[in-house]
Amino acid sequence: MRWSKTLSPVARSAVASLAVLLLTSVHHAYGAFIYRTPWRLHMVAIAAVTAVVLLGALAVLRARPGGWTGGVALAVFALTTLGVPVGMIGVFEGAYNHVLKNVFYFGGASPELLGRLFPPPTYELPNDFLFELTGVLQVVPAVLAAVFLVHAFRGRRQRLTGAGLPEVL
Repeated sequence: MRWSKTLSPVARSAVASLAVLLLTSVHHAYGAFIYRTPWRLHMVAIAAVTAVVLLGALAVLRARPGGWTGGVALAVFALTTLGVPVGMIGVFEGAYNHVLKNVFYFGGASPELLGRLFPPPTYELPNDFLFELTGVLQVVPAVLAAVFLVHAFRGRRQRLTGAGLPEVL
């Protein structure tokens, strides 16, 4: 069976979020090594802390899915997912720092524009295939994490409003 059919939407979002965190850790560690920029390693620590928060919220949500505790655990899980794997990594790091940068660079943008949008030494213009590939790929599991999170909230809303009956408000 496919994992997407056997896991709950929250668990699928967690798997996708953890994939983002692992991929960004590899990406930043590799970038720190090839560009001799050890400051990039801070992202590995951020990813580790984020993974602990996500897994902790998931554990609480599984132990107490209903009521106040489950609601708080889901909120922590959702805010953490949207804040780090989706927002900070997927949108900013993956989409802006890599997808947009590569589109502009390979699309022939001027060096002045590239320098304004992606100023050195924080940014490197595309010169290493693996670094750029792992940067761009961060977007894929981030999008999945967001989509699965939306499915989780839709399912929770349907359970709370009576198996899909329309909400009054």
